[in-house]
Amino acid sequence: INAEYMGKLYIQNMKAVLLAFLAISLVTVSAENWAVLVAGSNGFWNYRHQADICHAYHILLNNGFKPENIIVFSTNDVANSPENIFKGQLFNKPTLDGEVGVDVNAGCVIDYQGDYVTPENFMAVLKGDARHAKGGKGKVLKSTINDRVFINFADHGAGGLLAFPHDYLYRQDLWETFEYMYKHNMYKELVFYLEACESGSMLLDMPTEWRIYAQSAANPYESSWAYYCEPDDIVNGQHVGSCLGDHYSISWMEDTDRGDLTETIFQQFQTVKKRVVGSEVMEWGDLTLNTQPIGNYHSNAFKLTTINRLRAQFLKSMTNFGTARAVDSRDVKLHY
Repeated sequence: INAEYMGKLYIQNMKAVLLAFLAISLVTVSAENWAVLVAGSNGFWNYRHQADICHAYHILLNNGFKPENIIVFSTNDVANSPENIFKGQLFNKPTLDGEVGVDVNAGCVIDYQGDYVTPENFMAVLKGDARHAKGGKGKVLKSTINDRVFINFADHGAGGLLAFPHDYLYRQDLWETFEYMYKHNMYKELVFYLEACESGSMLLDMPTEWRIYAQSAANPYESSWAYYCEPDDIVNGQHVGSCLGDHYSISWMEDTDRGDLTETIFQQFQTVKKRVVGSEVMEWGDLTLNTQPIGNYHSNAFKLTTINRLRAQFLKSMTNFGTARAVDSRDVKLHY
């Protein structure tokens, strides 16, 4: 009787172990990476923001992100601006003699453009609210508690606000959106890279329990800096006539372009902080997340073995250009 009882108990335990394994497997299979990329400005003098975001789009795509999991905001008025000498093209770094520039606008799929680049649409996308997201064919985050979310925002800012072409996103509204995402289990962990003047003011004292890690291009009281400005704005032998990138943004992207996705977020932060000399790059929120590899957010980390490496030449061509001229973001218009 004891032997029979033990046998049944063993079978029951094995079933329980199998069910637990299947449950874990299902969670692993369902896990996804999502990204929201925002260039919040317009006008040719803000060339750099749209170039930054299209560069970020290609990084994620080349590192295995599903295109349908990347949501892009850009007014998309720079590539075809009358002031652009390279019609339909955008470049995020200069070229040396004999090099051919990499057009980051090629293949950059923009979901919300023109007048649809608004704070309301941005917040609706983050909340997964397709009913209130206008102009983007209802494309919003559909992330779950199993997923990682990466947000990259490049634009102008001031104390407690981020600029959009015709409106502002205020700190309180951003925080309410993050809190909504947290309470509705819209992510496992979230990483936010913010390029804007006084960007630290949007993130100061952000609750750690939200499981959000953030970086700001500047502390709460100073400007961020544009990069690859005149006389360094040369592509294919010609001056573009606007700064090609932002110092913080091109620094993290050119570091990721090196291809070492095992580098930790903190290691990259240190590299970027050292390279950006005009402003104080800072980190905020749940700093325990900075021990994770950048590949958890700059790639489809759940499917790293299937990453498409056929476009490695693109990544190689976008690595560190070297020392160039940085300009206070608030002075770019004067610079040109």
